[in-house]
Amino acid sequence: MKEKNGENIEINDDETYHEEYIHRWDLHVHTVIGSPCANYDSLQIPHYANLENLDGIVITDHNFGWAADNVTVQRYDKLLKSFKEHGVLALIGMEVTCGQNDILIYPEDITAFVDKLPGGLGRMDFDVGEVVETADKVGALSVLAHPHSCPGKNEVMFDAIERYNGIRGVFHNPYGIPEVAGSDAHFPWGVGKALTLFPEEIGEISDIVRLVKEGRCRPTRKVGLNG
Repeated sequence: MKEKNGENIEINDDETYHEEYIHRWDLHVHTVIGSPCANYDSLQIPHYANLENLDGIVITDHNFGWAADNVTVQRYDKLLKSFKEHGVLALIGMEVTCGQNDILIYPEDITAFVDKLPGGLGRMDFDVGEVVETADKVGALSVLAHPHSCPGKNEVMFDAIERYNGIRGVFHNPYGIPEVAGSDAHFPWGVGKALTLFPEEIGEISDIVRLVKEGRCRPTRKVGLNG
């Protein structure tokens, strides 16, 4: 356990990294724009992200195309502008439903990912393998989110696992692959309750993809969360 920015957080056992890993990102955040289960005014999120001293967040709405329609694009654009005004960078990813397990996808081009996804986003029965394979085709990062069950080691295809989840707690990593964390916030005050630290400033999704695949990321969570 460490104290960082005046708060108690839990990190892994590596005592050498925490001074270098200073860039704070919440990689798993939902908005009412694309996730109906997130029932709140999305424009509240930037304020709470700023209170948590976050460098950035990734919006990972459920099975949702970024450019679904003009009205939706306008709502997202307004939200991104609000993040910028609060000094927090917001980037776009997606959470894809795959039976028992959900997969977080971080693509440089979300439209390219959606276009190559078999059957499009209208499906709700994606196979983990086809989602990860599609992510690989477009150079995206794939992360096993809050795993209710873990595929066998010989079936591992994703790039990383969500070690800490702000809602569901702590998850075991039996694979020896990189670990990340995210709040899974469905309400603005949940933002930043679990987050990922990076040693470099993030400017775009490709930076997250590179650093996570290199293992240069550290999951953290606030003490007192589940698990």
